[in-house]
Amino acid sequence: MCMRDSSGVQNESPQRLRRLLGAAHEAGLQVALHAIGDAAVRHALDAYAATGARGSIEHAQLMRREDLPRMAALGITASVQPAHLLDDRDVTDVLWADRAERSFMLASMLAAGIPLAFGSDAPVSPLDPWLEMAAAVHRSGDARPAWHPEEAIGAQAALRASTGGRLVPADGDVADLAIVEDNPLAPAADTAETGARLRGMRVWATFLAGRPTHGPTAC
Repeated sequence: MCMRDSSGVQNESPQRLRRLLGAAHEAGLQVALHAIGDAAVRHALDAYAATGARGSIEHAQLMRREDLPRMAALGITASVQPAHLLDDRDVTDVLWADRAERSFMLASMLAAGIPLAFGSDAPVSPLDPWLEMAAAVHRSGDARPAWHPEEAIGAQAALRASTGGRLVPADGDVADLAIVEDNPLAPAADTAETGARLRGMRVWATFLAGRPTHGPTAC
């Protein structure tokens, strides 16, 4: 997203968005729609509402608060990359100083009932789910205080957002598993301690469809 003043570049008109989402919906496709700023997210929600399409908004980095319940009612997933807040907090405080508190509104999204899914946006940021979770929980990657800590979420919510809503496997699940060396949900003195634990999490073994892919039993 290239910046001009405090506004982004609109790559598609609202009319074309509706045509594209309508075509995807008619074809039975789920949509992943890229929108970062509050105006872009509003156009995206308008297109979903007008077409009945289903899917996600990728990034949803800045939103108007009145759009939160509408997004929840539409059942649209917020596909967010929390580690971006570590890189973007300073520029946000300059370019979006009047709306920085509405950036990465993770706690508000959950409170509104919006499905939340985390990703890395690699190679833009590291392919590290633990970094994403740490950023969501503590909202700081250095010695500075958490950035707008009122929008932080707990470790359990961050883990759910990283695992399709599941914390433990159940009968019938695809056996894509990771075994880690520490408990990501262990009690901590504060969010800084939890964030440090998550950032330092070591994976002991992984399985893909039940097949060992990393660790002592992997071939």
